[in-house]
Amino acid sequence: MLKSGGIQSKTLAVLIHILIWAVLLFLPVLVVESLEAKQRFMHVGWFILVMMAISFYLNSHVLIPNLLLKKKPWLYALALAMTMLVIMAISTGYFEFLEFLRPNRHHPHHLYRLALIPFAPCVVAIAFSSVIKISTEWYKNEKQKKEMEAEKLTSELAFLKSQINPHFLFNNLNNICSLARKKSDDTENAIIKLSQIMRYMLQDSKNEKVSLDKEVEYLQNYIELQRLRISDQVNIEMRTEGETSLIGIEPLLLIPFIENAFKHGISYKEDSSIRIFLKVIPEKLFLHVENTIFRNRETEAATISGIGLKNVLRRLDLLYPGKHELTINEEGNTYMIELIIHFTP
Repeated sequence: MLKSGGIQSKTLAVLIHILIWAVLLFLPVLVVESLEAKQRFMHVGWFILVMMAISFYLNSHVLIPNLLLKKKPWLYALALAMTMLVIMAISTGYFEFLEFLRPNRHHPHHLYRLALIPFAPCVVAIAFSSVIKISTEWYKNEKQKKEMEAEKLTSELAFLKSQINPHFLFNNLNNICSLARKKSDDTENAIIKLSQIMRYMLQDSKNEKVSLDKEVEYLQNYIELQRLRISDQVNIEMRTEGETSLIGIEPLLLIPFIENAFKHGISYKEDSSIRIFLKVIPEKLFLHVENTIFRNRETEAATISGIGLKNVLRRLDLLYPGKHELTINEEGNTYMIELIIHFTP
């Protein structure tokens, strides 16, 4: 089924073609003053225009689509040559017929040379139609290519986002299960926190972008949920600076960095810490996450792996190509991630 926009575009194109040919047909008749010149143009000029129109549309709608665009250049050239021969034959017959109708007709030696007059205009018409058709096909192919790339990008982003939710849910259900085994009084609060988080994930995450303050609130809820399962020996800090309500960001984009810190940066036997700093300045977001690392866990390999972090790296490449900076450093027993996102167009 054709969309209304496509029908309107085709209708407009047809009207433009009709207008151009109408101008070519009637303008010379209106401009020329002498009756003899008008009659000569009606007999000769209109015939040439008809031959030009045949050449134009035959080349544009038949020869180029079926031969040239299907990579058959030799057949296309042969078809053009045959077309010109047929036009020359028709022209010869037409001008002989005009000569036959003339009183005191004679057969001048230049009659067949006169029959070649449509040759040059027809070549121009063919060249013009080739430029228009090839340009149109190129534009159409580029548009389709961009649409396919956009669809692929949307599908890939949707797939990456869908992977985040099960990963997050799996981790936190384990946390709540652990609290339930301990018969902790925090179990109910943990379930409430998880339900609030899941509401955000199921509703707001469907949007292309959310306000950054909603994403920050989501991160804070996540951190509070994590506090319920870890000891006071783990030092957790989160600070934010700047106006977060004025920035839009893709939902669930920052959480994998926080998850990664909690996954690899806490210990129940040793002192550990997680520090999160988020700062917003005009057209720029800065995120700093650092956590303690433990050599006996081989965390250098572990902290840079994981489904969540790999997904967010891919999402950053898709959403902010050339507009984000990600730095991962290890200094002593501290693992640090710094992310800068530029929101300028």
